[in-house]
Amino acid sequence: MNFITAATVQKDDAGKRADKIFRIVLGKMPLSRIYKEIRSGFLRINGKRTKEDAKVSAGDTVDVAQILMEFADHQEHKKPVHSINREAFKKRVVFEDDSILVINKKKGELVHSDGSSKHFTPLDQLVREYLAAETPGSISFTPGPLHRLDRNTSGIIAFGKSAEGAREFSAALQNRQTRKCYIALLDGILKETERWEEYLTRDEKTNTSHIAPADSGKGDIAITIATPFLVSGGRTLAQVEIKTGRTHQIRCQASYHHHPLTGDAKYHGSHNEAGYYLHSSCIIAEGRVITGTPGEEFTAAVAVLLKCPEEKVKTAVRQIISSFAKKNNI
Repeated sequence: MNFITAATVQKDDAGKRADKIFRIVLGKMPLSRIYKEIRSGFLRINGKRTKEDAKVSAGDTVDVAQILMEFADHQEHKKPVHSINREAFKKRVVFEDDSILVINKKKGELVHSDGSSKHFTPLDQLVREYLAAETPGSISFTPGPLHRLDRNTSGIIAFGKSAEGAREFSAALQNRQTRKCYIALLDGILKETERWEEYLTRDEKTNTSHIAPADSGKGDIAITIATPFLVSGGRTLAQVEIKTGRTHQIRCQASYHHHPLTGDAKYHGSHNEAGYYLHSSCIIAEGRVITGTPGEEFTAAVAVLLKCPEEKVKTAVRQIISSFAKKNNI
């Protein structure tokens, strides 16, 4: 009987059961058939018979009888579909280690494909293409975003490079062990630091968040701290720190406190053809600070709306980022 090595177990796959690995590799084969072929010896690990609950190790080969290769899922969804300019993309990387990759996302860029456009490659696909050239593909793990950024929010977003890194970062977010700062252009004059603390509910039909009455017992707690850094033209460029990570948290709470994001029509902001300006500028985790400075397309547009020189905006941006790091003793 001829066998073909269909895949090699990588670090992120280690410790998983053999039947789970075969189920991924043989995506077109029913699970009941997978168990049958394992028992028949047509599915093997390192060329040897195995049991369904055997744990695999990094470097193990996943061997399939040639007559069963028609069922193999060659994981074409993980292969690059577009060619990426790696040098250009690398300039957008603000932090990278063995666990995570942090990208400076552009305003208007989709993190995931929503099927609305065939003219733009979503960021998660670009990340997979970027990593494909330097890391072996895991059988069970696909690099993906570890938190959310709305399409029109720019700034830093983290992607997991390994299963372990993704788990650790996600757990830190869940346990509020990370701190996140945004730069926001708000309507009106914010005179001093304000702490916003409300319960938020979601309307999935309209894709909007709403403040729940304090005594309703509904919603999830949302805590945001807004600090003004540049006031001009009846608007405020503010540092916005979020203590929680609710959907549309900043946009909803800013509007509720009479300082909606300029251009945020969904949350009653003043009209701006290009929409709102909100930039994820800083993540602090495990004693390290990761920052992403907004580009000139951000600072130039904000300067026009604030009716002030762009250099003043750039100075305020630098102050917002550095003060946040200093406040958190980094």
